[in-house]
Amino acid sequence: MRIGLGGIWQETNTFAPRPTTLDDFRRYQLFEGADLVAGLAGTGTELGGAIAAAREHRVQPVGLLFGAALPAGTVDRGAFEGMLRTLVERARAAPPLDGLVLSLHGAMVVDGHPDPEAETVAALRAVLGELPIGVTLDYHANVGPALARAADVLCGYRSYPHVDMAERGAEALELVVRMARSGARPDRHLVKLPLLTVPHAQEDAVAPMRHLLAATDALRADPDVWAASALPGFAYAETDRLGFAVYVAARARAAERARELAALVWARRAEFAAPLVGPDQAAAAAIAAPHPVVLVDVADNVGGGSPGDGTALLHALARARATGAVAVIWDPAAVARAHEAAGASLALPVGGHSDPLMGPPYPAAGPVRRYGEVSYLRTGSYMRGQRVRMGRVAVVEDRIGELVLTERRVVPFDDDHLAAVDVRPRSARAIVAKGAIAWKAAFAGYAARAVYARTPGYCPAAVDQLGYRSRPEPLYPLERDPRWEAEVAAALAAT
Repeated sequence: MRIGLGGIWQETNTFAPRPTTLDDFRRYQLFEGADLVAGLAGTGTELGGAIAAAREHRVQPVGLLFGAALPAGTVDRGAFEGMLRTLVERARAAPPLDGLVLSLHGAMVVDGHPDPEAETVAALRAVLGELPIGVTLDYHANVGPALARAADVLCGYRSYPHVDMAERGAEALELVVRMARSGARPDRHLVKLPLLTVPHAQEDAVAPMRHLLAATDALRADPDVWAASALPGFAYAETDRLGFAVYVAARARAAERARELAALVWARRAEFAAPLVGPDQAAAAAIAAPHPVVLVDVADNVGGGSPGDGTALLHALARARATGAVAVIWDPAAVARAHEAAGASLALPVGGHSDPLMGPPYPAAGPVRRYGEVSYLRTGSYMRGQRVRMGRVAVVEDRIGELVLTERRVVPFDDDHLAAVDVRPRSARAIVAKGAIAWKAAFAGYAARAVYARTPGYCPAAVDQLGYRSRPEPLYPLERDPRWEAEVAAALAAT
C-alpha cells in the first residue's frame, strides 16, 4: 500500500505588507519527491509523524511536494500556482496511490484564490479520483466548508503552544489507511461560528480552551468518532473563512455532535477576552524579582506574520534602566553593518525599519559578537528535528542586555536559537518574546512569570484596531446584538 505525502503550508497575515514569495518557501522548507521523506523523517512535523506511522502500519510513504513558509503577508499567486502544479504533476506521475495525507495550514491567503487549501485538495482529487484524503490543520486554521467537503477527514492540532504536530500527522495517516483498507468513509460536519478570538486568549491549558478541548477529547473517546477538532482560527486574515470552527467526522450523527460542541464554544465566547499592560508597566516587571520575566510582545508576533523588529519594549526597558534582558530583533541591515564594522564594540540603530509603526529604531551600543551563517536543529517540543537557518547574526551587549540581531526572521518557539549564539536565557532578568502563547514551548519551563504587553505590530490583541476590508458579518465581539446572538445559540442547540 502506498500513501502519498505533500502539502503547501503557510499562515497568512493580510495586514502585513511584506508578501510571501517562492523564495520564502525555499528558505524555510521546500521538498520534492524522495527528498521529502528523507528530509522530514524523524522530525516532529505533521509529515514526520505520518512517515513514522506509515512504517508502523507497513505502508510505503511516497513523497510528492511539501512547501512551508514562515507567517507573513499574502502568498504570491505565482508561487502558489507553481507549487500546486508540481504537487499535482508528481501525484499524477507517482506509482498508483492508495491514499493521500496533506499537511495544510488552513489560514493561507493567496491573491486570486479564495480558498487555496480547498483548491489544493480538489486539484489532487481531480487526478487521483476517490482515494481517501486526510488533511492536517493548524490550530489557527480558518476552515471553510469547501475544505471540509473536499477532504475525507480533517485532523486539527489540539495544542497551543503547538506540540502535537507529529501526532496529528500520524492520526491522519492511520485514518487514511483505515479508509483504504475498509472502504468506509466517515460522516463529517463543520460548524462555522461567528466568533473572532486572538492568539493570546487561545492557550490550551487555561480557560476557555482547556474546557473546550476537554469536551473535544471526550468526543474523540467515543468509538464511533473518527476525528474531532475545535479550531479557534486566525484573526489577522481578511477572508470569508475567518472565525472559530468545530469539525467532527464520525460513523454517524456528525452534525449533531458538531453542533453540541459548537454550542459549548458559543456559551463561553466572552471568556476569550484577555487583558494587556503598557510597555512601561511591562518593563517595570523586569527590574523586580523573581526572574526571568517573559515580556510578551503580543502584536509583534513573528509566528503570526509580524516582522519581529518592533522596538517598543526595548525603549521601555531603557527608560526603566533595566539590565540583563535578552531580545531577538530581525534587522538584516544592522547585521550587515555589524559585520562590516571593525572593532570589538559598536553603536548602531536597530529595529523599527520595516514600518514606522514598529519604530523608532533603538540606539544599541556595546561590545559585539559576530557569527557567520547560523543554523540549528530544534530539540524542544516544537517540530523537533527541524533545521532552522538564522542567516548571519550579531549579538550586541547593550546596557539593557543582549540584543540578538538576525538576518532571517526567527520564531521564539524554542530556545535553541539563543543557545546557537551563546545566549543563556535561563540567567536573564527578562526575555522579550515576540509571540503570543507559542513562546511557552521555549521558556515556560524556567520563566518565573510572564507579562503580556500592548505593543504596536500586525497582530494586535484588540481586534477592533484592525481595518478589515473583507470579513464575515456579524462577528463577535466586533458586532454584538442580543437578537442575533440568541439566534446563533438556538441554531447551535438544535439537533
